[in-house]
Amino acid sequence: MDRFTPSLYFAENRRLNQSPAMERKSILLIVLAFFLVLESSGQDIHFSNYNYSPLYLSPAKTGAFLGSYRLGANVRDQFSNFIQKPYQTLMAYSDMTIAFGLKDHHWIGAGINVFADRAGDLTYKNTGAHLSLAYHYAIDPKYKTVISFGFQFGMTKRDINSDNYNSAETLKGNSADPDMGLIQNFNPSVGDVNIGLALKRQLTKASYIDVGIAMNHLMQSEFSFTGSSIQNPVARRLNVYAEYKIQSTSKLALRPMIVYSRMFKFQNLFGQINAEYKPNRKSDTIIKGGLGYRTGDAIQFLAGTVYKGLDIGIAFDLTISSAARFNNSNGGIEIGLKKIIKANRKPKRIPVLICPVY
Repeated sequence: MDRFTPSLYFAENRRLNQSPAMERKSILLIVLAFFLVLESSGQDIHFSNYNYSPLYLSPAKTGAFLGSYRLGANVRDQFSNFIQKPYQTLMAYSDMTIAFGLKDHHWIGAGINVFADRAGDLTYKNTGAHLSLAYHYAIDPKYKTVISFGFQFGMTKRDINSDNYNSAETLKGNSADPDMGLIQNFNPSVGDVNIGLALKRQLTKASYIDVGIAMNHLMQSEFSFTGSSIQNPVARRLNVYAEYKIQSTSKLALRPMIVYSRMFKFQNLFGQINAEYKPNRKSDTIIKGGLGYRTGDAIQFLAGTVYKGLDIGIAFDLTISSAARFNNSNGGIEIGLKKIIKANRKPKRIPVLICPVY
């Protein structure tokens, strides 16, 4: 079905000479649909620090870590200082490595990614979960070059809280606003398929590069408003990333990266330079800091630490675009954490029968 086009739909309803009530309902439908198209396309979940939401950046990152199990979460709050009900996102994930493949140095990653996103006075919500699977193909037994293929499948539920709906009719005390029916039972569920491809290569003993590409919303699932036949597809989203890490000294490591996303006609590009400092070479404690820039939007400040295996990070977006006059440059804040668990699996012992010698 063709993509929703507000201007054409409005012109068609005018041509049919609808009644004022029907025209008002059509206009509301246009506004709501246009808002949700923008919300689905331009405000798809995004983070400034994808280090704490790797499965959302690409399914190929499932199981792409040194360890047995990994747990993590990321929380983002945006525009809270000038919007009564701001953009708020919570994402959590868990994945594991499985020693299985075509060769001994191949392995499989399996995991799950869950999220909840809300925005605006009508509390427009996206909640869902994705099951994730990846195959990691190491070219050589020393794991110097690894190619990863990832796949995700899940469901996303959309919801609007009609209790917060206000119009000229409701402000007059008329609770029987006919337009409310468009959103009163709006809670569609849509399927989702994401795929990803990644390449990680060790360049020297002290450096590596990690590049990847992912395509989200491959199915372009459609949803509609209550009583409407107009289908609104979820646009595909392209993610491309590149990261380079070098251990410049025994205590200091540098990790520049770039992330590009495109969905519908909206683009998001940012670059970062992150530093990791280890005060004591014998300690596992790491102090992290970084600086980034999202083109035409914000400067990113990043900080964090790794203590006893627990990785905690914070990111702050300083708005420098024209939106700064509305939010006082307070673009958004993120808090993320992750933990990698290494399980010491004991080898399975096979009993040996020794025949007695007579």
